[in-house]
Amino acid sequence: MKRDMDLVRRLLLDLESAPGPLDGSHEVSGYDEDAVAYHLGLLIRSGFADGPEPQYTFENTSKAPDFVLALRLTPAGHDFVDTMRDETVWKKVKEKTAKAGSSVALDVIKAVGQMVVRQMLGLDAGS
Repeated sequence: MKRDMDLVRRLLLDLESAPGPLDGSHEVSGYDEDAVAYHLGLLIRSGFADGPEPQYTFENTSKAPDFVLALRLTPAGHDFVDTMRDETVWKKVKEKTAKAGSSVALDVIKAVGQMVVRQMLGLDAGS
């Protein structure tokens, strides 16, 4: 399964505003449960969300975990959400990272977002 950064962003925003944890059955319009579970697992494993290690069974033929539970955002998750919350920033980040072709690492996307915000605020000398 390919990483979908729009889904990553949506899940982080949802986790921030949710009254409790999110699991693989969390509904996101346009995405099935496997995609949601897979991406929640990525968020936990990459340190953007706290939660137990995603669980897989030997019978599982999907790339999605059988069990995943994102409890809350980590400080890195909050930083990502704070940077990418604004639709204008998110659109510019996607435009800039599209030049790289396939999937770009979460840390790179976060750095590009921070650069975009600095430019919007007039804090970069090169803007």
